[in-house]
Amino acid sequence: MKVILLQDVKAHGKKGQIVEVSDGYARNFIIPKKLGVEATSKNLNDLKLQRLFVVWTEKLYRKQMMKKWLRNFWKQHRHLQKN
Repeated sequence: MKVILLQDVKAHGKKGQIVEVSDGYARNFIIPKKLGVEATSKNLNDLKLQRLFVVWTEKLYRKQMMKKWLRNFWKQHRHLQKN
């Protein structure tokens, strides 16, 4: 069975990875302990959306930090601006 790991699982993979494990191991250990979920099409789509959200928020954060840096730069270097 393919599962999406929700946490690192020793000898199987890290959080966010899709791994193949035996049905019994998935049903008796990984899923009940909330270490992973079955890799259904819905869960795979949710994982894809989560990854896109992380990328989007990182880009937004960098953009905001750049704006803040530029604002501070121009405050400190007003003499460089054209009048």
